Amino acid sequence: MHPTNPSPSLHLVRRQRLASLQRRFDQHRQSFPDAWCDYGSEDPIHDTPARCNACANCGRYPELVGNGSTWTATCACGAQAPSARMRWQALLQWNRSPSSVDPDWQELPFFFLDELDANEARRKLAHLREHLELRSHLEGARRVCGERVGASYLQRLKAYHGWCCYAQELLKRQNS
Repeated sequence: MHPTNPSPSLHLVRRQRLASLQRRFDQHRQSFPDAWCDYGSEDPIHDTPARCNACANCGRYPELVGNGSTWTATCACGAQAPSARMRWQALLQWNRSPSSVDPDWQELPFFFLDELDANEARRKLAHLREHLELRSHLEGARRVCGERVGASYLQRLKAYHGWCCYAQELLKRQNS
């Protein structure tokens, strides 16, 4: 057997996982509001200065530096967040770190949280997190099974998921 061709049993397991994820996603979509499928007009992958939190130590903004395999957000004062594989992940790592100043959760550019109270936002974010997890797992399984799923599309789903998790963290810290 060629090393790049999965064994028939592995192929079957992958197809079964895909079918199971599709059933779960279909069931989930029955109770998920269509309007919530609009996550906002901004791209979650491209970092902008407005999405990067200021440094808690000095008030400046970090620089994102890559070495070919990882990215790290580092401030001129020496504050640094853990490294990440993708640039957008490094930005989120910085924002989640104690080195950054938290914005108000309602100011995040995704998911239209600005007009919600804390309880409404908590409910929406919990459903969005489940939705984005299911979508990214489903699309990843499709890709593994040989279906055409773009890498940038998968990264965008994962980035939205990361921003959703971050929004939940902010909401919890600011309203607990």
